[in-house]
Amino acid sequence: MNAISQLQLAYKPEEDRILMRVNTSKGEEYRFWLTRRYSLLLRKALREHRDKDPDVLSQTNEFAKQAVQEFKRDEAMAKGNFKEQFQQGEQLPLGEEPMLAFRLKYSYNQDNIELSISPQEGAGITLALDQQLNFLLSRLLNGAMTKAEWTQAEQGDFELIPANRVVN
Repeated sequence: MNAISQLQLAYKPEEDRILMRVNTSKGEEYRFWLTRRYSLLLRKALREHRDKDPDVLSQTNEFAKQAVQEFKRDEAMAKGNFKEQFQQGEQLPLGEEPMLAFRLKYSYNQDNIELSISPQEGAGITLALDQQLNFLLSRLLNGAMTKAEWTQAEQGDFELIPANRVVN
């Protein structure tokens, strides 16, 4: 796994999909199309990871848990760079055309979530996200879903999917 250097999620109305672009520290760019269903599954996985944060779990009531998450979200947003233009990667290991994201598999490695995003056939990518990157990706995903008018409440009453389960 390479380190993530940039993320971009943009709704493309002509495709009725979200284009997810990921740049790595090695200059690689990965491109995926996210459908509405896939976006909801991804948001659910990200939410579950945030709920598993030890600082959140140590709180005794829902109000305190929510306050800790809001504090961490605000801290992550302050550290995020949302003004810099997305730079096209020097290499496109999966090709120039975006692949349709089909499988979402995730697991936990200490405090990180490892998301494996792959097409129905062929290679994909695995992203390791800490809590801060989770909040930043969640913001980008929620913004694109809002633009697509695919929104449901961010608090989301989604059923949780067990770790290590392939959800699609």
